[in-house]
Amino acid sequence: MSNQADHTIVRLRVPPELKQKIEKSAEGNNRSQSSEMVARLEQSFSYDEKLPSIALEYAKQALLNEQNWKKGLKMIMDLQDQVEKQNKLIEKLDGDKQK
Repeated sequence: MSNQADHTIVRLRVPPELKQKIEKSAEGNNRSQSSEMVARLEQSFSYDEKLPSIALEYAKQALLNEQNWKKGLKMIMDLQDQVEKQNKLIEKLDGDKQK
């Protein structure tokens, strides 16, 4: 934190388990528990701001995956049609040979 003059004191009650997580995370990040809580709160607001664009990108990818799936299915169906046509042609040629 920069200094106490540019911050507001907020009293906050948290469950003991959460307090332990804050302590451990603050120690791991080499900052005070207060700085850790501020950083995590700021991160959550940043995430909220990014969420609409993340959701839009996810929707685009889902749509592309569906379109690609449909293209793949159409290719398989076209190949099946070609195989059926070739099989009929082979049967016809085999029938002509036997005559």
